[in-house]
Amino acid sequence: MAADEQIRNAVKFWETIYEAGEGTVRFIKKSGNARTMNCTLDFSKIPQQHHPKSVNMAKILKLMQKNGIIHVYDLDKKDWRSIPFEKVDWLETKDKRYKVVPYKR
Repeated sequence: MAADEQIRNAVKFWETIYEAGEGTVRFIKKSGNARTMNCTLDFSKIPQQHHPKSVNMAKILKLMQKNGIIHVYDLDKKDWRSIPFEKVDWLETKDKRYKVVPYKR
């Protein structure tokens, strides 16, 4: 696997999962516990009954930038989950691991 590259913003994080098809992410939950999740944004891997009624990219991007929450489909729990971008440690796709280092304004 290639050496860690950095992801510095929520939009790039979302794009990386989207382009890879799926990935594994490690983050810290609100409870303070670490969680590793296998997730996707690929609708071909998400059961039809879990597809959103509509996809409004402008709204998704605005929410990501405003509150740093990224919605992904958990492949193990078989449901949508929210990931707080500021609490992500790393993202791993099939061929690369990314260290997540949120850009501080």
